Amino acid sequence: MLSEGVYNHYSKQTLDLTSDSLKTVLVSAPMNVWENTVSPVILLIILRLLAFLIIYKELGKLFSPSTMLWFTVLFLLSPWLLYNTGLGSDAYIQLGVAGYLVSIMKLTRSGQPRSSTFLWTVLHTFSILWCLALSPAWGVLLLTSILLWIKKTIHLNISGLITSLAMIAVIMVPYVQQLNLDEESAIYVNHTYHYPGYGTIHVYPLFKSLIYWVRYSSTIFQSEILFKTGFSWASDSENIQNVCMNIWRSVLIVIGIASILISLIANYVMIKEIKPLFFRNFSEDRQLSYLKIICLIMLAAIVLFVAVSPYTLYSNTLSLCYVFALIPVLNLIEKFSSSSFKGHVICLSCLAVFFIAVNSLALTESPDYNYENNYMDISNDIASESFN
Repeated sequence: MLSEGVYNHYSKQTLDLTSDSLKTVLVSAPMNVWENTVSPVILLIILRLLAFLIIYKELGKLFSPSTMLWFTVLFLLSPWLLYNTGLGSDAYIQLGVAGYLVSIMKLTRSGQPRSSTFLWTVLHTFSILWCLALSPAWGVLLLTSILLWIKKTIHLNISGLITSLAMIAVIMVPYVQQLNLDEESAIYVNHTYHYPGYGTIHVYPLFKSLIYWVRYSSTIFQSEILFKTGFSWASDSENIQNVCMNIWRSVLIVIGIASILISLIANYVMIKEIKPLFFRNFSEDRQLSYLKIICLIMLAAIVLFVAVSPYTLYSNTLSLCYVFALIPVLNLIEKFSSSSFKGHVICLSCLAVFFIAVNSLALTESPDYNYENNYMDISNDIASESFN
């Protein structure tokens, strides 16, 4: 983030039609408050916890306490989110997802006061804008909202929509002025990202995105975790390292296969439950049914977006769908909410220990992390070199 003694506007090569200025603010602003390289990390933790609390409060209205305990572990400890938690765009995306979830659930209710729908529409629009500034997969949320609006599942306030779009236009004025002064700051598309319709022609990106949806609620984690977790710290002997790696991979694959089957069953059950209600009107107090429809529409939006866009979406860029991908499994767990609470706690404890073990080993040695690297030392060296 630091270049030639000043905060650089572009922390990495942009992936879409944004300039990463939001992420620049998220990293540089806390350093202006407290001149220490750990300050952006503190802000990141605060934003992640804030997103969790917002999502927890909203889902807590629909699921039992025992089910929400499962959500807590899956959100706070899952390697799907933690492995990608760095000072990068994907780490901040969940706050926008939280705003999107809350606003879209509120907008499913018709007959609300205009002032309420106005505010929820503004929040909804700015949540999508937040994701636009951080992820090339923001179009999935936009398509989901459009499809839900066409289906009349959500009721947008036109005045709120116009107001929020006008506010966005005003926000963009300084950037447009900067464009006229400095062509190097122009928005551009990274042309290595293929061509529009790439997903339709090659099919694989489309299937890949659907597979991620199922994998998010399973333990078939990123390939960096499954196949590239190292054990050089365990022994100097390559043979021992290879034995440890093979044992660990076997454990991950066996548990992963079992969990992926559960995820597939959960998605099948949810689709089967919502199918009779999909084209019917039903009581607005059935908010869980609305949430299931939103998840199904989002799945369709993923297919449409990947089919027409030039992007091949990866697990980190598609993580803005992570919370919604958990809903089928939470829905399945809810059916066992009346079971022994002690049984839930035992299963959750085992899952939490497993997640901690996976995260710890990936943090120790993997393609993106290594126990020999020290964040404080490296970041302070970069800061000292840039400012001195």
